[in-house]
Amino acid sequence: MKDFVEILEEESAKLGLVRPRIFRHKNMWGIITAFYHGRGLPLENDPEDPQGSLGAFAQMNYYRILVEKLKVLLRTLESSGHLPKGAGRIYCNSPYPEKTFALLSGLGVRGKHSLVIVKPFGTFLVLGGVLFSDTNEPPETSFGTPPNKGETFPLCGSCRACLEACPAGALEVPGVVDTSRCLQAYASHLYPVPEKILPKWGTLFYGCDICQEVCPHNSPQPMAHDTNPLLHHTPSEKWGYLGRGIELGKVLEAPDATLRKGIFRYSVLDTGWMHPHTLKRNALLALSHQPVSSTWISRQLSLLREYANSPDPILRAAAEYTMKKLASKVRYF
Repeated sequence: MKDFVEILEEESAKLGLVRPRIFRHKNMWGIITAFYHGRGLPLENDPEDPQGSLGAFAQMNYYRILVEKLKVLLRTLESSGHLPKGAGRIYCNSPYPEKTFALLSGLGVRGKHSLVIVKPFGTFLVLGGVLFSDTNEPPETSFGTPPNKGETFPLCGSCRACLEACPAGALEVPGVVDTSRCLQAYASHLYPVPEKILPKWGTLFYGCDICQEVCPHNSPQPMAHDTNPLLHHTPSEKWGYLGRGIELGKVLEAPDATLRKGIFRYSVLDTGWMHPHTLKRNALLALSHQPVSSTWISRQLSLLREYANSPDPILRAAAEYTMKKLASKVRYF
């Protein structure tokens, strides 16, 4: 009979997962692995149909893909007789400290961008695994340990690429994200965006990857066609496929009540904690930093004016800023 670790590693490899590690944390023990999705596909914008950029992790719901793989892995471990049925709890994009688990187990190390670097893949991956309570002791095995103990950023050395590339200076202190400057922090929440941040917004709709794009531990190229999950998995609603960008007009036209379960159904943006006005604010700001045709603006002018008169001060401020930016390009305002 194969031992627990042998089955765990063999099945994980079949599922296309990073070699898993085992860890203990407080009153739990668990398995942690990762699914590598690689660099995202670049935005291809069209002034006649302006789009907002998506981070690599948001172009398809890799969390959903990983959860499905973890379900298969857990069933295999249970059927092997090494684990009791129903004892494990799958986690992925959860309230659990997944980065802490990855560091504790030795799956990866911390980078100056605060993300987990997993050799030889880098950072373009999603973390997840299975948790067990101490009442279900693990089969005989050794727990993972953090590599290079004592070094804060063992793979970074003197590199400052991510610190210097962050458009708003959110990584002034290595390893610490200043959320008052982080574009992704604003893109995720309905906070007022400070004036000093607005010029840095760019075409961002959701998912800022800049610190990862410059990290030397990440491949400079998108994944090969035969391994890129965007192509390997048939783009479909099931996997929450959004592609390389979001049509901003569609977001602005959609009613609040149907936005989540319409355009973003099953995607990483199909989540109850994100207010629809956050996404609409993002769409407005993404419009302000790219070429937009006068034809498109004339078609959407009444809608833009509606947002500029919105009772929501955050939407109103975003619309006013965007209309001022667009006014330099056309004479409709």
